[in-house]
Amino acid sequence: MIINYFLNFINNSKFKIHNFLTLIILLLIVACSTEPQTGSLSGTINLEGQQDHSGITVAVYNLAELDQDIVEINEEYPFIGVKISQTTEFDHRFGNLIKYTHTDANGNFKIKNIPTGRYNVVAIKEGFGFKYIYEISITEGDNDISNVECLILNSQLNSKFKIQNSKFISNTSSRNSADITLYPESYINADINEETVFETDHHYIIEEDIFVLGSLTIEPGAVIRLNEGVKLIISGDLTAIGEEENMIWFTSNDGLDSLISLYPYTPYTFHRVELTASEAKQVSWCKFDHAGTGLLSKVNGFSISDCIFRNSSCGFKSENVDSTFCSNLLCKTITNESYAGIYFNQVADGCIEKNVIINCENGMKIKTYSNPEVKNNYFDNCNTGIDISFYSNPLIKFNEIENCYYGLKTLENTNIILEMNNIFTQIGLKVEIRSQTNIVSNNNIKSLNYSIKLDKWTADVSAENNYFYTTNNTIIEELIYDKNDVEPSQQQLYGEVAYEPFLIQEYSYAGIQSQ
Repeated sequence: MIINYFLNFINNSKFKIHNFLTLIILLLIVACSTEPQTGSLSGTINLEGQQDHSGITVAVYNLAELDQDIVEINEEYPFIGVKISQTTEFDHRFGNLIKYTHTDANGNFKIKNIPTGRYNVVAIKEGFGFKYIYEISITEGDNDISNVECLILNSQLNSKFKIQNSKFISNTSSRNSADITLYPESYINADINEETVFETDHHYIIEEDIFVLGSLTIEPGAVIRLNEGVKLIISGDLTAIGEEENMIWFTSNDGLDSLISLYPYTPYTFHRVELTASEAKQVSWCKFDHAGTGLLSKVNGFSISDCIFRNSSCGFKSENVDSTFCSNLLCKTITNESYAGIYFNQVADGCIEKNVIINCENGMKIKTYSNPEVKNNYFDNCNTGIDISFYSNPLIKFNEIENCYYGLKTLENTNIILEMNNIFTQIGLKVEIRSQTNIVSNNNIKSLNYSIKLDKWTADVSAENNYFYTTNNTIIEELIYDKNDVEPSQQQLYGEVAYEPFLIQEYSYAGIQSQ
């Protein structure tokens, strides 16, 4: 359009030289305005204990894309799960690399011509691990890493000190005046028998199966990387308390030395972190990913909160204990159909509350004489929201179960109380072989196939006072599959769902309740 205007202007008989100059200036302004604005990033990074700080790679990455489903859950229910951010989501193994450079002998670096915006920065060197600097704001002109608006958190570092004679030798040298310090790698290849600290801004590589018999303290920002198939078994006292903006990270020791995104490659998995013996264990604000089982607890009365489990076969599992309490967990992409985001097996008592479970094969499994209270949890896009089996008798209330194929499944002599939940799924409740008395009341159940479906060899279900998003008896009967839907010769093999009286509007107190 501007070019046509220019040509018409030239051909105009009244064209004047000053108009020509005006047009040239206009075109120059338009051309300049289309050029991207850029800035530079500079700073100093040192290697602890070294005189030569050259060869450190400093890389700029696009911000991690946040899962909008979880963001919406965080906004609607800020008191459940873990609020996601760059500190919870960024992993350079799957990041989008923009630019990089290397430090000189003094540790100085400068990256030029970075488009203005916000980025994550990674400092990395072989033998010295790496560190993340989150959400740096690059403005036009020069930007110093020590002054830019940023969040320096969740250091990922390594150290090459060994566990010698079962005693951890730690590096206690003080930081220097550099903007960022990288530390030597630490390999752990012997059992820990004495009081030990995994320090902030240090990285610990678990090379083989390790037993921790002494007390272990893991400070915020420590990173524990486990080799393929290995497990870390902690029998002694444990204090692993991270911070919301500086979480402790348990992950697989695979692909972390590369700047290039591994996507769609999936790192190998470590076996598990296991807690046993001593009941003096505290775990909060930790991340577990790329595991067989992120965390297995065999500790009576164990409590866990504010942790993330993802990209694993199983998230958090508790087994063969008198009670377990877990709250404010985020479980995402737990893929093994035999396990779950949260899995209770032979847990006599306890509570599972305020958790967000999304994109899992099974959101939750409650199995073999497990009787927790399950309340104020959010399930989304799982194959099965809650799977209950083998003489388990949980109380399930105030939960939100959405976009799952099965809201709940019960099997083998379970006896559940399901009340005051919102269940929006393909099949609301499926009652399978030899499932016993189930009480279902004051729920809002919206299903595309069946609200309640009974298999062979099931008992009757008491399902009075639920809202099925219709007041038409015929439609409700079509949403329920029981003895009345099979041949007369087969009816003795099925239970019956007693759904009357039913509610004629949504039950207002169903679903997640505010704290």
